[in-house]
Amino acid sequence: MTYPGGKGRAYQRLINLMPPHDVFIETHLGGGAVMLKKRRAARNIGIDADDRVIARWRERGDPMIELVLGDAASYLVEHPPGPAAMVFCDPPYWPESRRRARCYRCDYTAADHARLLAVLVELRCKVIITGYPSPAYDAALPGWHAVDYVNCTQMGAVTERAWTNFAPPTVLHDYDHLGIDFREREALRRRRTSHVRKLQRAPALERNAILADLVDAFPDELKQAVGRRAP
Repeated sequence: MTYPGGKGRAYQRLINLMPPHDVFIETHLGGGAVMLKKRRAARNIGIDADDRVIARWRERGDPMIELVLGDAASYLVEHPPGPAAMVFCDPPYWPESRRRARCYRCDYTAADHARLLAVLVELRCKVIITGYPSPAYDAALPGWHAVDYVNCTQMGAVTERAWTNFAPPTVLHDYDHLGIDFREREALRRRRTSHVRKLQRAPALERNAILADLVDAFPDELKQAVGRRAP
C-alpha cells in the first residue's frame, strides 16, 4: 500500500529513533510502513481520517493493530497516552513546503498543523513528528531534537526532518534495522550473528560464565533487553 509521503524507504531511520515503549500510536497511518516494519508493542493503534485507508487496513485483518477512523488531534485529546507510549506522527506535509499543492484526500491547512502541534507538545509520552524541514515547525517545537534524513518519495529523493521530544536514545525498542544504510545494517547483523553463534558453540559452563559476566557488567541494559522480549 503506497501513500503520498510514505516512509517505505525511510522506516529504518525512524525506527532507530524509538526507545522502548508499551503502546505505539501512529496518528496518520496511510500505508503504515513504520507500523508494519517495527517490532510490535503490547498495544498498537493506527489512526487515519481517510476512510479508504482504514478500510484497506481492516481488510488486512491484523488482530494486533487497533484502527481508528478519525482526527488525530481529537483522538489524542480524548485519549491522552501515558508515559510508556510512543506517538509517531507523520501528518500531511506543511502546505508551503510541498512541491504539489494537493496530494491527500484528507489534507491539512496551516491551521490544522498548528492545532496538531499544540496537542502534541502537551503530551507526556515520547513523540516523533516527521515532515519537510519547516521554520514553522521549528518555532512550534522549541527544545525538541531534530534529525534530518533522506526519503525517496514519488517526487524523488528529498530531505525530511524528524522532531523528537526526547534525546537520541541509547536503548531501542527494535534493533532489527540498526545501521545508517543497507551495507552497515548487514555488517552489524553479521557481527551480531557471529557473537551469538560463538556463544552457542561454547561449552555450557563457559557460556554461562560469559553470560554471568555480562549480567555483572551491564545489569540495567540486560534487564531492559529481557523486558523487551515480553509481549
